Amino acid sequence: MLQFPLDLAVQLKLVCPSSVKARGFLRLFLCQYSADLWAIGLSFFIQDGPFLVVRLVLMIYFKVINHMLVFFAVKNSLVMALHFYRLVALIMATRASMQDHPESLQTGHSGPDQPSESGPSELEDTSREALPLQTSPVTSEESYPIP
Repeated sequence: MLQFPLDLAVQLKLVCPSSVKARGFLRLFLCQYSADLWAIGLSFFIQDGPFLVVRLVLMIYFKVINHMLVFFAVKNSLVMALHFYRLVALIMATRASMQDHPESLQTGHSGPDQPSESGPSELEDTSREALPLQTSPVTSEESYPIP
């Protein structure tokens, strides 16, 4: 069932605790982007990687070349290149965040855009009250006149 990679990247933005941030780049990177790393790894090692290897072996070693084989080999290589680009972008974003907030990494205090571990910040709205729906003055019979 792992033929199709799971879309694990659809989650809320994860805020890592300051203890993870203080441990270094690798821990922060794994904490922030674990879902993206799983999706990239699944694509590399289960979906696009093996198919690219098989297609390249067929084309290079066995000299089997047709339009469909070339098309899908190019497609697999482009998808793997895009995933590699995404991985490099995630690494650069983590390094930039570490350079932007070095004081939060050393002192253990969270920045203004990240909630502290002790509780919600003043900026967050912790109320979970439901808003009542407003009734419409137009009924369904009035909105579309029947001829």
